[in-house]
Amino acid sequence: MKEVLALIEKKKEEFAQLALFEFLADKSIDPRQRLAFAPCMAPFAMMFKDINAYALREEPTNNPIQKMINQHSYEDGRHWRWYLEDIEKLGFNESMQFVDTLKFLWGKETQKTREVSYNLFALCVFQTDPILKLAVVESIEATGTVALDVIAKLGDELQQLTGQRCRYYSASHYAVETGHIQADVDDVEQFLENIELTEEQKEKACQAVETVFASFSAALNEFLVYAKNHSYQQPFAKLDSVTAITFSNEVETPALTEVQLLSTV
Repeated sequence: MKEVLALIEKKKEEFAQLALFEFLADKSIDPRQRLAFAPCMAPFAMMFKDINAYALREEPTNNPIQKMINQHSYEDGRHWRWYLEDIEKLGFNESMQFVDTLKFLWGKETQKTREVSYNLFALCVFQTDPILKLAVVESIEATGTVALDVIAKLGDELQQLTGQRCRYYSASHYAVETGHIQADVDDVEQFLENIELTEEQKEKACQAVETVFASFSAALNEFLVYAKNHSYQQPFAKLDSVTAITFSNEVETPALTEVQLLSTV
């Protein structure tokens, strides 16, 4: 498993260089604007409960690795409640016609986010080898550690600005993410490194790692485009195609200028 973990670490370092993280850390921009993409996370945040319950979890089982995955899935599968609380706190719980809601959730602007869930299901739901599920879990945990580290700091800014403490976009969420599968093992990293894989397992596991990181990277690039095309004050109303948001040092509202917005990161 050492080779797989080494690949995960390499992909994690590349993942940390995504432009979204620089955007999230930019204190010259209102922290609410930096999270203008939060509604776009709904397909993943809500589907992650099902991924844990129906794709990763397998009960009953006598396999020790699968038992670890099952234990981990119960912890990770409950974070959707925090997401819903934060959507309310951030002011994104606006009334929408049901058809409009469906168009948004299955629209072009959330395509890559939906693909994350589809790919995770495809990697795990028909997977009988817990080792390969483990590679997926470790990859997810690596992406989460990077993202939540940045978001935890943003959450502190939000609390100072709004007086409300988020739970999903917060240090408390980051605190429960260890970067590895959560299991009753004294040294999880050492335990993982000692797992012996066949060449076939190693190849498949590395392919899964590549897929997970590529999927999450595409989704985060999509988030950045959304945040640059939408004001947090009207999160579902797209700005004019020739209007871009330029952010001043004042954190109340984004100033608008008539310049062409790049549609790619």
